[in-house]
Amino acid sequence: MEDLELFYHKIPQEDKETGSVISYFVHYCEEKSNAVTPVLVKSCYDNLSLKPYSNIASYMSSKSKGKSPIFLKNKNGTYRLSRKAKEEIALKLNDVIQLPATDNLVPMSIFDNTRQYIVSIAEQMCKCYDYGLYDACLVMMRKLVEAVIIECFERYGVADEIKKDGHYVFLSELIPAFIESKHWTAGRNITNNISKVKKWGDTSAHARRYIAKKSDFNEFKSELRIILQDIILLIDYPNWNLEKKTKKVS
Repeated sequence: MEDLELFYHKIPQEDKETGSVISYFVHYCEEKSNAVTPVLVKSCYDNLSLKPYSNIASYMSSKSKGKSPIFLKNKNGTYRLSRKAKEEIALKLNDVIQLPATDNLVPMSIFDNTRQYIVSIAEQMCKCYDYGLYDACLVMMRKLVEAVIIECFERYGVADEIKKDGHYVFLSELIPAFIESKHWTAGRNITNNISKVKKWGDTSAHARRYIAKKSDFNEFKSELRIILQDIILLIDYPNWNLEKKTKKVS
């Protein structure tokens, strides 16, 4: 997350001198908390050694009313920016408006309870598909498959089996090592289709004249979902996370 000091310097000067800066602080706080309150906004002033707006709570309450409110007030007294306000602030800050990843390629729920970096790669892959960036999507798909295979070896404590000179081997060696491992049984779908997924990822990454199209995904889209789902089930994140907590306690 961006440092508050750096974030503040991106705010236009004219907005810093009015109550409008509160909207920016709400925007900043929303990135780290789903419960933005006047108290949390005041902490932004305090952390920046700024004199706070005279009545932050009153300002936020007044700007949550009318036909075009800046803030949307929740039943529990917390606030969030309206969609229009969020888009206007993002434009002024030159921010990229982050849209949620859809389930159009694979269900994002597959990655619940996994590692945050796994979720991030999956989100990028799915967003690339949603936005029609199909070559980028295939490259991220390749990266994701590689990541979960490595996670599986780490989960079973046998990561050294896929390392050479202290570094993980390439996907071309990871796949047969995963399929042939004696520590688990790779399902038929993984065995029959994971090389197909690698082929498309490699083609987008290395074939300079190849331009991926949405129709290319028809050949392996359903298999991709099952491959990712099966590997994540083999990893068994809930029990792995529990084991790590138990080790820390002991």
